Amino acid sequence: MRQQIAAMTAVLEGVGLIVFTGGIGENDVEALAVVCAHSSCSRISLDEAQNRPNARLVSDPVSRCKVFTFPSQEDEQIGRRAWALPSGGHS
Repeated sequence: MRQQIAAMTAVLEGVGLIVFTGGIGENDVEALAVVCAHSSCSRISLDEAQNRPNARLVSDPVSRCKVFTFPSQEDEQIGRRAWALPSGGHS
């Protein structure tokens, strides 16, 4: 993941915001810390007190790049799409 962040940062000539989502992005504070600690090209600095499950803004105020986590709501999206499918007489 660090390599992808570095590649995108290089192509975009910097980033101001990174969002982590999904089960790991939302809940695995250790993984977030490792990824961000080694993303020196973005100068990401996490707030250790804020980096906890279900937090939103987890970057330190001095970080040059803001880091947020957001729930993906995958189950909700699957339900909406399944509900929208035509029944077509199939059981």
